[in-house]
Amino acid sequence: GGQAAVKDELESRSSYMKQIMAEREKFGPMIHDLARQIASFQGKTIEHITVFLAEVERRLARLTDERMVLRGEQFAGQWPEKRLDAMREAAALHKELLNMLHTMDPEGEGWTARTNVRDELLQVVEKFDAIRPQVDARVRGKEEVARRLAGERIPFDWSLINAIQLVAVTQARYVLAMMLEAIHGLQQQMGDAAASKVEQLAEQALRFAFRCHQFAGGFDQQTTELFSKLSAVISPPEADANADE
Repeated sequence: GGQAAVKDELESRSSYMKQIMAEREKFGPMIHDLARQIASFQGKTIEHITVFLAEVERRLARLTDERMVLRGEQFAGQWPEKRLDAMREAAALHKELLNMLHTMDPEGEGWTARTNVRDELLQVVEKFDAIRPQVDARVRGKEEVARRLAGERIPFDWSLINAIQLVAVTQARYVLAMMLEAIHGLQQQMGDAAASKVEQLAEQALRFAFRCHQFAGGFDQQTTELFSKLSAVISPPEADANADE
């Protein structure tokens, strides 16, 4: 039994290696051509890199096992592995940051609003909480990644991180406006007593908006005004003295 298993293993490895050797021969010209293109490609933007990389990946997908095929001695010293790895890292990071941006934006096309104020506030907070640590990690590692990409002449658009921080201001503006509208609607329908029931939610919205302020490094004028308005409307106990002035 044991000997048969070893025999099967050796035969399968042998057929696998035959396949690898055959592909090194068959795709050799394509690989040499790709190596030259990857080494000399001068992308001006990360978008250029992404388009170029998609074509490289399409061609490499023809190989049974990319790493093993490229280990062939005929490609030694010619295959620009570090540069291709840097392109892949840049394209993956670009995609990741874009996804974060779209996921967080309550005014974007991909946003599906919940049916009530409580659930919608929860949705915004959850998305912020999920993405903030990822962004913080990217900011911490930015210098090292930037150095690696620059070493391989790969451009990258780091302004996406700033854009994500700005979307946090959009989130704050969105929840503050939503709360003011909800309180105003309840006051009109059922009077101040009913409106006071959403004050707890409004206080959560204010706390969340402050976290957005910390993350983004400030608010724009419109969000600052909404923050002040909601603070004044709910008049928490510690703000009563200020509200009377």
